[in-house]
Amino acid sequence: MTKSTKPESSHFSEPEVESLVRHLFGPAGAPFLDVGTASADAVEAFARDEAVLGAVNRFRESFRAMWEERRGGGAGEPSAGTPLPSPSADEASPGADPQPRPGSAPEVSSDTQARPKSSTAGSPVLRGVARPALDRGPKPQFRVPNGNVGQAYVGRIEDPQPRPSSIKIRAVKTAPELGICFSEGTGEFLGTPAVPGEHLIAFEWSEQGSAWLNGTCLLTVNADPRTLWKVVEPDAAAMYPKPHVDSVHITSRGFQIAAASRRGRSHEHIGAFRDDDFFVAHEDVSGWSVIIAADGAGSAPHSRWGSKLAVKTAGEHIVSCLAGDLGVRVNLGLRGWDADPAVPGKDLGSEFHFLYHRAASLAVQAIEDEARAQGLLPKSFATTLLVAAVRRTESETFLATFWIGDGAIAAYGPRGKVRLMGAPDGGEFAGQTRFLDRAVVSSQGFGKRIRVGRYSDLSAVVLMTDGVSDP
Repeated sequence: MTKSTKPESSHFSEPEVESLVRHLFGPAGAPFLDVGTASADAVEAFARDEAVLGAVNRFRESFRAMWEERRGGGAGEPSAGTPLPSPSADEASPGADPQPRPGSAPEVSSDTQARPKSSTAGSPVLRGVARPALDRGPKPQFRVPNGNVGQAYVGRIEDPQPRPSSIKIRAVKTAPELGICFSEGTGEFLGTPAVPGEHLIAFEWSEQGSAWLNGTCLLTVNADPRTLWKVVEPDAAAMYPKPHVDSVHITSRGFQIAAASRRGRSHEHIGAFRDDDFFVAHEDVSGWSVIIAADGAGSAPHSRWGSKLAVKTAGEHIVSCLAGDLGVRVNLGLRGWDADPAVPGKDLGSEFHFLYHRAASLAVQAIEDEARAQGLLPKSFATTLLVAAVRRTESETFLATFWIGDGAIAAYGPRGKVRLMGAPDGGEFAGQTRFLDRAVVSSQGFGKRIRVGRYSDLSAVVLMTDGVSDP
């Protein structure tokens, strides 16, 4: 016959046996079993293990038999000097037909209930018969609310599942540096968490006056987001260094021009340079103001220099042209706008189409020349480019814009009226856009990137990179 090593299953569900195993771990000063660094879940799994329960059940039955022998058991009890044998592996084998042996306890299936046999002294004695288990519901899954570093905290250890009676908590242990403590009077944690992360909380719990059991739960403390960001300086030996902050302020008759750029938080965190750049200028003689913004591609290693080359090259060319013959022709066209807006509007559109196409071509050429000189690819200098040429009179503003990439050009009027002077370039996925390159300049749709208009209600013209327009 093949022997089975599976322990008896008739007593595995008895809560008395499980409780006995748990009590072997404490909480006395010198427990029978040392829990060491084991978790409460590990202890609980050990207490419910079938092999453990079988061994403890046999141990318990042997002790009861010895007690009955010593105190004088009645009929049917083991006689003096007769040992109480343990059930053999054969008797525990599935499908076996076990026979009662002298002095042994009958084997009872786990779903059979029997009344305990009474001793001659009239005291009830359980002889290998499973008692009905108390219905305590599912094992508690203890939780405690999350906390935040530096913010006052109040929380309770709770079981989210509904239970027939309340659970009592005691002997709660938390790390002193955590910054919170447990009040047994109120049953609450109080304090101000000081350490972010997940913290294991150990405690004892009891329900319906049952034995005290070990329990654990996790307290998650969220870090202060401001402390997560680093400020890392870029490599001092890196190519194309750029200051972290730049700004320009121009004041003229009836208006001001302000430009500012600073290294963003994500760039600070990884120790990268500022990628964006700008160009602003005002020509008093012609009355024209030029505003340009560019944002280097985050995926391009030298885009910070590409944005600088683009704004400088395009800006200087546009200022030079508007201060010369082109500026004279455009100003004459603006004077005839009131008589017939269609003709001057078309002519001015053609003038700025030629101006912006030439400015963009020169910017691309400057980037390609730098890439060639350094033995690099032009796409490693990828950048967007937003351009606005503005001429203000006492009552009106003429605006001509060019837009490649993301970001935005907006014309603001009174009472929050906003005009977008184009549309950002997007890709299939978030964060994708177009950049200034030879393909953009050669495209048949280049003219669609240019807008001209004359407005009587503008209070501001704003050029923004996507860090402002789409933060």
